[in-house]
Amino acid sequence: MQDDNGHNNGENRDETPNTTMGADSNIVRFQRRPQRDHNAATPTHDDNAPLINLPPVTKWMIASFVLVQLIMSLGLSPEWRFWVMAHLGFVPAYYTGQFGFGWPMIVGPFTYMLIHGGWLHVGLNSVMMMAFGAGCERVLGAKRMIILFVLCGLAAAAFHMALNWGSDAPVIGASGSISGLFAAIMLILYAQNPGGMGGKYGLWPFILLWIVISVAFGSMGGPGGSSIAWAAHIGGFIAGFAFFPLVMRLKI
Repeated sequence: MQDDNGHNNGENRDETPNTTMGADSNIVRFQRRPQRDHNAATPTHDDNAPLINLPPVTKWMIASFVLVQLIMSLGLSPEWRFWVMAHLGFVPAYYTGQFGFGWPMIVGPFTYMLIHGGWLHVGLNSVMMMAFGAGCERVLGAKRMIILFVLCGLAAAAFHMALNWGSDAPVIGASGSISGLFAAIMLILYAQNPGGMGGKYGLWPFILLWIVISVAFGSMGGPGGSSIAWAAHIGGFIAGFAFFPLVMRLKI
């Protein structure tokens, strides 16, 4: 059973607040924070402040990853775990008619993002979600961040299917969607400091490096000889660049 971060699971398988997007521009425009008055009294430390201050949707999405994995690990037999991955994972073969046409081909492109191949996979994606999802949610807002996450996940699945036509190995995991959020964070940072990222080449060195790393890790495989859905990582990453300016303009 293939997951999108290389886990087999027994089968093949911030100035950032206050942002606007110009109506005639793809550049994200950021308002600068007011300069701090160094003569003012030093603010007191809030002992009740959380150690990790994540925005709400990011926390709920991480919680959903963990909850689904708890159910998969503790609540289901191996046979049922296989059933869930085969029907709620993303299986390219469903779209070639090998298994007929049914409800898994409708729900799979969405539900596969919440299923993971083990606790290591959940842990890695949760950390990445903390890093990139929180930043995107603070810039985009909760609703637009969710839309971007889903769009990148759908694009990741489509790109994987294009390069693995007819494969019956389910793909699971949120790595493709999170790769898209990473691309969005790169655009946000570039808008803040365009001359300080990549020089005259802009973001291209970082884009090419990510693609090379994804392909390299995909070629090496994951622990225990499992395969990595590297195409899903690249598809989600490219989608993040493509969809971020569009999602940023949504009036929701």
